[in-house]
Amino acid sequence: MNITIDRRETQDCLELVVVGRLDAEHASELARVVDDELRRGHHALALDLRGCGFLSSAGIRVLFEIHRAAQGVGGRCLVRSASDPVRKVLELTRLAPLLMEQAPGPPAQPPAAPFPRPQAIDVHCGSIRFIGLEPGPAAPLRGRLIGTPGHAMPADLAASARLRLPQHVFAIGLAALADDTPLPTRAGEMLAACGVAFDRRPQPFSVVDYLAAAGDLVPEVDVAAAITWEGIPQGRAGFEAADDEEAVPLDELIGHLFEQTAADTLAIVVVGEVQGLVGAELIRPLAEATATDRPGSPHREIAARWLSFSREPAHARRTALIVGVATRGAPAEPLASFVRPLGSSATQGHFHAAVFPLRPLKRGSGDLATTVADITASEPLGLMHLLADPQPVLGTGRSQLVRGRCWFAALAIEEPRG
Repeated sequence: MNITIDRRETQDCLELVVVGRLDAEHASELARVVDDELRRGHHALALDLRGCGFLSSAGIRVLFEIHRAAQGVGGRCLVRSASDPVRKVLELTRLAPLLMEQAPGPPAQPPAAPFPRPQAIDVHCGSIRFIGLEPGPAAPLRGRLIGTPGHAMPADLAASARLRLPQHVFAIGLAALADDTPLPTRAGEMLAACGVAFDRRPQPFSVVDYLAAAGDLVPEVDVAAAITWEGIPQGRAGFEAADDEEAVPLDELIGHLFEQTAADTLAIVVVGEVQGLVGAELIRPLAEATATDRPGSPHREIAARWLSFSREPAHARRTALIVGVATRGAPAEPLASFVRPLGSSATQGHFHAAVFPLRPLKRGSGDLATTVADITASEPLGLMHLLADPQPVLGTGRSQLVRGRCWFAALAIEEPRG
């Protein structure tokens, strides 16, 4: 739905009546209109958002920016009225007093219970050097699977799952930030980590939208198919290429993480500087799927109509947040439907990557929540499902990183409920 903005003169200000979604794709139009009005000398502005059915963190960022821009010229630009969904987001994030009335004090965040860290060591594994490696506890995190990727028909998604994503819940899959519009029209790549959820609409050249936990607001997504787990992975290490290698292949990194644990399935989070990412993006909505024409088709010519594959490694010299699950050996169903070979190693997995402007990382390991908060302070530039390309046009056909940090833990997938 495109955004529309109408001007309405009142006795005390110029009111902008906004209808549509205030998300990553459309909120910039509001910023442009407000900037134009400020340049024309209209410094007293009010926003009527009763026609807005959705507000994401990207939209919140724009509301902040136009609020500051108006203050910078001695004016004001506040939300005068809002729909229930928009008002709920502003109240849950504790931003209503700032953007609708007066500025609140900063919300207090209770500190997380510290995990007793084991002694960190440096380990040389093949062409990869781990710095400050800490294996973490042997007890597995609890994970579950929702839906079946590639096989869902539009009718199957009518009763889709709604998933809450507080800071300790991680998820990847086909999903969309929660709202009341039909899921088959909007489900695309989704990644959630440390209280921030990202989604990408199923269309070519789509922008990435996101929603971050703040105050009492907990992001929610509507899920077509996903892998999710609860708990912060406590194994961690910094990593870099060794022996004059230029980069660290993601599949080799994962393979060496398995050597540090007895687990057959791992939950993994990686933040790294990108050499090149290889993967795919959904470019058609699931609402168009049929039994013979769907993203999970075994026929390459059909799959190519649904997915945009990176023909060469992408996003070099940027920073990526990578979340996923890996398994060694032959996984049983239903996990087997979610994972694919990762490259030359004997591991399989399902990984999504959110891409950000380059954010150089300090050498060695670090705290996961702090690291994610640091890179996600920037606007996301891309979101893709990472895949190994068996016939690459350029490069090895595998995602590679220059250096970074990783966190990992054994994972136990719950049996689907009958």
